[in-house]
Amino acid sequence: MDTSTLLNTERRSKAGFALIVGLVILVGAVVAASLAQRDFGGVEVSNVTYLNYNDIPIRAKLLRPIEATQDDPMPGIVYIHGYQNNRETSDAYCIELARHDFVVLNIDAIGRGNSGIPGDPDASDFDETYGGLTSLAHLKSLPFVDADRVGMMGHSLGAEMAYTIALEDPTVDALVISGFAYTLDASATNPRNMLMIIGQYDEYRERMTGTDDIEKEWMSTPQTRQVIPVENPQLGVTYGDFAQGTARRVLVLPTIHIQESHSRFAIAEALKWMRSALYPGKGWWQDLIESQVWPIKEWATLVAMLAGLTSLLPLGLMFLRTKFFRSLRLPVSGSPVETGAYACSGKAYLKHAAINGLLMWLYLLLIFVLFGLHVYVVHIDKLFPMMMVNGTVWWFVWINLIGFFIFRRWFKRRARESGLTLADLGISYRDDRFGLDWTQIGKTALLGAILFSFAYLCEHLLERIFIVDYRFIFPFASDLTPYRFLMFWLYFPFLLIGFVLLGFFLHGQLRLPRRETWLKTFVSWSLANTLALVVPLVLFMMIQYVPLLTVGAIPFVGPGGMLASFTMNLFHIIGVLIMTTPISTWFYQLTGRPYLGALVNAALVTWMFTSSQVIAPIPV
Repeated sequence: MDTSTLLNTERRSKAGFALIVGLVILVGAVVAASLAQRDFGGVEVSNVTYLNYNDIPIRAKLLRPIEATQDDPMPGIVYIHGYQNNRETSDAYCIELARHDFVVLNIDAIGRGNSGIPGDPDASDFDETYGGLTSLAHLKSLPFVDADRVGMMGHSLGAEMAYTIALEDPTVDALVISGFAYTLDASATNPRNMLMIIGQYDEYRERMTGTDDIEKEWMSTPQTRQVIPVENPQLGVTYGDFAQGTARRVLVLPTIHIQESHSRFAIAEALKWMRSALYPGKGWWQDLIESQVWPIKEWATLVAMLAGLTSLLPLGLMFLRTKFFRSLRLPVSGSPVETGAYACSGKAYLKHAAINGLLMWLYLLLIFVLFGLHVYVVHIDKLFPMMMVNGTVWWFVWINLIGFFIFRRWFKRRARESGLTLADLGISYRDDRFGLDWTQIGKTALLGAILFSFAYLCEHLLERIFIVDYRFIFPFASDLTPYRFLMFWLYFPFLLIGFVLLGFFLHGQLRLPRRETWLKTFVSWSLANTLALVVPLVLFMMIQYVPLLTVGAIPFVGPGGMLASFTMNLFHIIGVLIMTTPISTWFYQLTGRPYLGALVNAALVTWMFTSSQVIAPIPV
């Protein structure tokens, strides 16, 4: 089957059936995720919004065991996620806590998720706990929470916020901090009942602990001697007395930073700690590791996200089969997809992919330049407030701009040697020179908007109904607040430029020969394109993680751990590229142009970034 056959309206298409299957999988996965987070009926989950003391709204997910009532209140816990996350990242801990008779307030810290924007850090009313202090007061005010039995938990920067609050508030009877270390501000009695969980290979360990080897050094540091004033304290041993509020324990896991928030063992230890400190009901406390259900939600949200994005492929085909949009398909005689006017050989593919890979390795260098400009020349966060997004977009646009000039030089040489034209590559609507057909570009933009709107509305409606968004380990996409909707339009043009130029490279210069069938061609091109983008980033990450996991050295740290943060961010970027590259390949095969895929992907990625990424100063 070729593209003309797929678009032939006289032939029966299976696109409608494929769309229905995709939507059924999407809804089914969301329902499964919802059931898991509600403990299959044992926990009530709801969205709550309340004002911070400086009038900034805070949104949280409230998980209430159905047996928690005004007549039978249960202990409560506030959980604060890390810097570059939202409340959904905390669900692994929060779901299990709620299943074991704790009322949990799982907050979107201010500047994250659907909570408000933090404002100027120099302002007198700036909240350094990012809503944590007010959230604790809100939790205590709930009639089904026993205000005399409350705890705080958090990961990374969220753990620092929880720790800060617990130091100042003696009513916090228990504290679990993960991905963070207590400081000299702590003592043997304050904060009350503290469990510290940290990864042996945590990328921030030097910043958090001041040690090179946590296992060997942390228990002999001044901080630990002050917090656990016994001779030769050991990891994994509980010291002190829960009743007196002096219980102390340090747990070191063989993990990196991001795994700390999704470790079955760490979650089980946190459950046991909170049980000992806050005395919940007589719920089921056996097999705390194996009985955890949060992985069901985590994997179900991944399946939902993949199904939602995959549904765009048959939907796009259905629209391209209509009379209005069929003109977006190149005539067969002029289509590089059908005629094979140009195809990249295997040797040339490796060469071009390697050059592109070297450009991608400019990642940290370009980001460091951006932050140098921000610190020493002009503060860009007033106009572009999403600093983590700024670094990623800055890198993405620059490497594709540089790549375009490399592509341009390659094209001129090929044009002289073989008569290759931009029309052969699907870039130009004219054979003699570069030119755009603005009627067709308008239709392309309309179809791209329809496809993106469909993807967004599916997620938005399901999130409203089931309180489940698109995520896997990292937050990927959720509903947009009005402010984040404005951020969408701020960043979209830059990502569109990047994806258009990337499309010139992937579907023009790097395009491999067609295979025997349309489907085999799609798989071959998608795999080749994805590998060209992902392999360089994986190799780059190996520079960080091979030394870290073998000898404990951390090559990329940077001021305040900034470079470590952006290196970890590559896990998220790789996931985005794996999901979006086949989409652009699909629409290139259908239209013979890179523009529809670029529009759809630019909109999807802008949505992912602006809905899920932090709006707050980088803590350096």
